[in-house]
Amino acid sequence: MTRERRILLWLLGAAALSAATASCLYAQLDRLRVMNEQTAFFRKQYLKLPADAPTEQTGLERRILELKKTESEEAGRYYAAGEMDLYRFASTVNGMLAHRGVTVQRVRTVTGATALELSARGSAAALMAFLSDVSARPKYWAVPYLHLQAPSGTGAVTCEMQIGYLSDEEGPPGENAK
Repeated sequence: MTRERRILLWLLGAAALSAATASCLYAQLDRLRVMNEQTAFFRKQYLKLPADAPTEQTGLERRILELKKTESEEAGRYYAAGEMDLYRFASTVNGMLAHRGVTVQRVRTVTGATALELSARGSAAALMAFLSDVSARPKYWAVPYLHLQAPSGTGAVTCEMQIGYLSDEEGPPGENAK
């Protein structure tokens, strides 16, 4: 091989190596450009996040608002002071039981509470209808104690219960009883 051929071969190799290096460099620069575009896109998304995405604080504030709304709705289901007294309540309960055909045998007020203890007698269906009426009341009534007896052969049910109304100043009926 002559010296000229060796130089040409050497130049050809250098040119091929330069072309390969330039091609790799171009590919790497293209990857770098794509990564910079993605970084800019994600940076913009990150900067928008606090304004758009719900944070834990806004979720907590939303839950507090929901609870306040529920509390105000529930507050309307309690009797306000002076709206109901125990004697009016006893009359209402007696009327509801009589309407269902249940006979009240004994009524006693629970000391220090907004509740009555009563004994009543009637059919099981009538007592269940009365309890259904109690649960459908627009204001809260509570039955913390209920005892049913069905003597065999009588067809009637004897019921002993404590029933009361809930006011916004007191707890459940019987809670303050002494």
